[in-house]
Amino acid sequence: MDNWRALLMLAGIFLHATTVQEIDRPVFVLIAKTSSNFRMGTFFAVAGLLSLLAIAKRGADPWLARRSFQIGIPMLFGLFVLAPLMSACASWHAFGTMMPALPELGWWHFWFLVDLLAYAPITFWLFRADRAHAIFARIDRWVERDRPSVTLIILAVGVVAAMSVLLVARLASMAGMLAEPVWAAHQILGYAPLYAFGVILAGSPALFRHMTARTGPAFTVLAMVFALCLASRLLPGGGKGLFDGPASLLNVVTSCLCPPAVTVLILRSAIAMRGTPPLFRRISDAAFTIYMVHFPIILALDPLLDPLRLNPYVSYLLLVGLSGWLSYLVHRLIVTRVPFAAMLLNGVNPAKPRAAIAE
Repeated sequence: MDNWRALLMLAGIFLHATTVQEIDRPVFVLIAKTSSNFRMGTFFAVAGLLSLLAIAKRGADPWLARRSFQIGIPMLFGLFVLAPLMSACASWHAFGTMMPALPELGWWHFWFLVDLLAYAPITFWLFRADRAHAIFARIDRWVERDRPSVTLIILAVGVVAAMSVLLVARLASMAGMLAEPVWAAHQILGYAPLYAFGVILAGSPALFRHMTARTGPAFTVLAMVFALCLASRLLPGGGKGLFDGPASLLNVVTSCLCPPAVTVLILRSAIAMRGTPPLFRRISDAAFTIYMVHFPIILALDPLLDPLRLNPYVSYLLLVGLSGWLSYLVHRLIVTRVPFAAMLLNGVNPAKPRAAIAE
């Protein structure tokens, strides 16, 4: 599972390299859609699963303290140091001034750390509630007794996530000048059901076995989503209004229904995985660093490539390759050798053994 967690994080390079391209191409749109519909929701489900395994190993209070340091320090460094630098760089490229313009301000890709820190109490509460009320044992008995439909469970998780996002979208539509900050909350509320789904899968062995016994239900849900998208294209105007923005109905539905299905398929593959090649293990160990620094590197490289007037696809491939390689070098040459850098970029407490974000 650690390998999948790292892979889902590293796939962010392919998405973020599209955001600096001045010309939209179908491949770039496909990458963005794939990321929103599959990648991050699945990442949070896997993170939820791994978090419960870690808390069961370490105990609730030590885990929460470790988690707060491990996620909180890189989050603060990202939001208050790297994000302003990224905004200044983007503003310089777009407007010729280092003073960030309003469109360039934001939390960039560090929002996922805010989510992970906000979700820590979900793991903590479910773990404590299980110790007091045997919640996971009750889920086990329910699964073994009733054999619930895996397809319906996947759809239920997706529907709860979609309702959370649509609720935030509704609140944002009534928030006036605060619409953007209110809408940003969907990145926390929308992924919370998927994170909780992962926690519950880790806590209930019977549910885990039941969900991963067959691939058919997961593929059925994905086929239903695909059919829904195709059918929408038959509507007048090709259903354009259903896909116009992140808060559009079908964008919300697809981005919420696909991740629980993909999570089941990933868990199946993780069960079948026998080993990890050494090269991938080294890249996996560097995943947190790579995710933290690859986007700032992309923004720094983009103005250097612009004067070359390269084909957008060539420029994209160079950005992906160079940012990934340079980010890995940052990990190998700096983070692994300088404890202070390891603390800022990986949340490693210098006084304690090295941590992994999966915990």
